[in-house]
Amino acid sequence: MVDAKVCFYAKMDMHDSLRRTVFTLLLACLAAGCANLEKGPKQPGAEARAERASAPGSSKQRLMLSEGYSMLYKDAEKFDVAELILYVKVESEAMREIVTAVAEVGSQLNKDLERISKDHRGVRIDLDPLPEMEKRKRAAIAKDRAKYFAPVIGHGGREYERTVLIGYSNGLNHERHLCQVLAEAEPDATLKKFLLDAEKRYDDLYDRVTALLEKDYFKDPNGKTRD
Repeated sequence: MVDAKVCFYAKMDMHDSLRRTVFTLLLACLAAGCANLEKGPKQPGAEARAERASAPGSSKQRLMLSEGYSMLYKDAEKFDVAELILYVKVESEAMREIVTAVAEVGSQLNKDLERISKDHRGVRIDLDPLPEMEKRKRAAIAKDRAKYFAPVIGHGGREYERTVLIGYSNGLNHERHLCQVLAEAEPDATLKKFLLDAEKRYDDLYDRVTALLEKDYFKDPNGKTRD
């Protein structure tokens, strides 16, 4: 009986540790501008750049756009798993609503981009356009941020939730600007509308996160910074 109890609590500790590790990596990557958490092999960045350099004018632009769509797709995957944070610890209902909304937007954008890549032959979402040093830099930032976030994972309350929201605001700000520059360069009217709609969704989420930070985590009604 004692051995069974020991095994049970050991498994619970292991599962709790795994959830916290996943959360730390997710939040650190969001804060690093959605750095690398890839699910499978991608076309090497050097190969994609070489293909773009040798392509004629229109296809070169389309390949450049596909690099952007690939980044948007990979980043949406991270937001899609955002609800993992709920398995660690979220105390306020406002925070829970934010986490759920982010996950829903990420999941929907993932599905939309997969559909678009099938319907539009010129759109790819499987490229890996970042130069090697840029990927290493982002990984280093994520590692550094993981060290910063790790101490608060076991805590609750305002400190924990503020840390999560700051990570979200950084990631969402990155995505809304990525959608903006893609829309500016996209010549296809249907795809441009999709990107503008995606930008609007990210804008709305970003505004919700920053408003919640300002209201409940940064300032009191007199404008003084809270602890």
